Amino acid sequence: MKKFFFLLISLFTFHFSIYARGEQELVPCGHWIYDSILAISLDSGIVNFADCAPYSIQELKVYLSEIDYDSLSEASKVEYDKIFEYFDEETKLSIGYDILSIGMEPSLNISGFGKSSSDIDWVFDRYSRKPLLDAPATITAGDYATLSMDTYLAQNRGMTLHNYNYTNVPLAADQIDIEFPDTGYFSTGKMLTEKTGFGFQLGSGSRSVGKTLTGSMIWSDYLTGVAYGQMEFYNPVFKYTGSVSQFNVDKYLYAHQIDVRLFKKLQVTFLEGLLVYAPMELRFMNPWTVFHGFAAWRDYDSSADDTESHTCDYFGVKFQFAPVRNLRFYGLFAMTQFQTPFETSNFEEDSTPNGLGLQGGTDFFIPAAGGRFRFSIEGSWADPYLYIKESPNWSMVRTYSENIGDYSVFYEWLGSPFGPDTISAELKMGYEVPSKWSVDLIYLYMARGEYSGSSVFNPDVWGGSKRPDDGKELGDRSRSAYSWPFPDTYAGEENQSYRKSLQSLASPSGTPEYVNRLSLRASIKPADYLTFVLQPSYVMIFNRHNQQGENVKGFEVAAALNLNFIKF
Repeated sequence: MKKFFFLLISLFTFHFSIYARGEQELVPCGHWIYDSILAISLDSGIVNFADCAPYSIQELKVYLSEIDYDSLSEASKVEYDKIFEYFDEETKLSIGYDILSIGMEPSLNISGFGKSSSDIDWVFDRYSRKPLLDAPATITAGDYATLSMDTYLAQNRGMTLHNYNYTNVPLAADQIDIEFPDTGYFSTGKMLTEKTGFGFQLGSGSRSVGKTLTGSMIWSDYLTGVAYGQMEFYNPVFKYTGSVSQFNVDKYLYAHQIDVRLFKKLQVTFLEGLLVYAPMELRFMNPWTVFHGFAAWRDYDSSADDTESHTCDYFGVKFQFAPVRNLRFYGLFAMTQFQTPFETSNFEEDSTPNGLGLQGGTDFFIPAAGGRFRFSIEGSWADPYLYIKESPNWSMVRTYSENIGDYSVFYEWLGSPFGPDTISAELKMGYEVPSKWSVDLIYLYMARGEYSGSSVFNPDVWGGSKRPDDGKELGDRSRSAYSWPFPDTYAGEENQSYRKSLQSLASPSGTPEYVNRLSLRASIKPADYLTFVLQPSYVMIFNRHNQQGENVKGFEVAAALNLNFIKF
């Protein structure tokens, strides 16, 4: 009997131990903490490296250690306290012993949405909709290491595209997403000194380089499900990151990134990468090198159609500048190819086009009445061939398909979700009282060419698990049928003038599609565990799908409820 009571007491102690988050837990892309850190940092008149994601709690604490709490506005103090409350939060559904624990953070998300026209895309799209039941499962070894994966019950991505779908609740077996987890990782690290730390992560999921309104031109969190290994050293003024990312089978992006901050006001980032369509190679995993120096485009099979096969060089630069408190300017530049005027003028047989992209904007906050006003504006421009190379297999895109339902095929660019061949502008203004309520008015304008979005792909030819290596399998190369749009696709002397005309395409190409989208988003949090969101939108599209004179318009309304069980 004594043994029984001892076992009962032991199990009770084991099951009901309380554990805080570990320092190595990653805060995912799109989390409210990054918005709060931006507002708090600008309220202090400084910039930091927290405009990228995901970061560990350990690293974010390094950047927050520079904040002068006493100088913050009332709203920023509330957010600062909420951030550290989250860091120290005790996961209630957890079991463990000593420093090792396993826990879950369950939440319920119910949303409903509808639109007046099937001719407009969803504004409250698959990136906005949360799983019906979301319960990330985490194994924590104190502050030394964390393992996590997102376990959930949700609709599959194919259902999110359907016009007749009005809720995020799976209503049939073939609507359920059976391919989770989409995000998971192992994270470890250590503070080497009070201000300098080291981290290593192995996982899959979204990442981002730069905090923008419409998704980073360099590396956007709209690219999902990418497997990666990453190593980093950081302090408040310098950071190095080296990574290897896998888009699809035998499709790897090797990259390194340098972040530097000057005078607490100016931060600059340089990223160099090399995408290779081939099995992983040790030579590209050198953490401190120049990828362009490998001239890797000469090392793989080539043909008359493509003398630079299987590779795509990549370069990105971003900056953010805070001249005064509560004001930030930022800019991003991305490049997959640049041909000098000398090359385009003196090499008539060379039809390689430029692949350039620019993005810039500003954020302005005004503290008032326990909250703050926010005004943000952003513009972007992308060449018709940004992210695009001689084959989709070594272009900067990931493709996958659903394994259930209608087996929908998806394409996700490395950077902007708008893809190449797009000029856009977004204006966002609103007011928020942190942890209570917010309201935002958002206007998006896009001029989209014929290569924008995923329009360059044909799922019957390339996409999902169908990724042919042979260029001839990409379709008839005649201009009247489907073919990959890169100029080199059209071989032979008879097509030389056409290739040169493609080389000089300007955004938006062909017949532009003009999109105007206006949304009002309101959020209220009556309790720590409960959040309501309402978002009506109006969309007008001219020359839909790049068809002259095809104009459409429509309304959309979306509402969502979030119930966080660990806040009860």
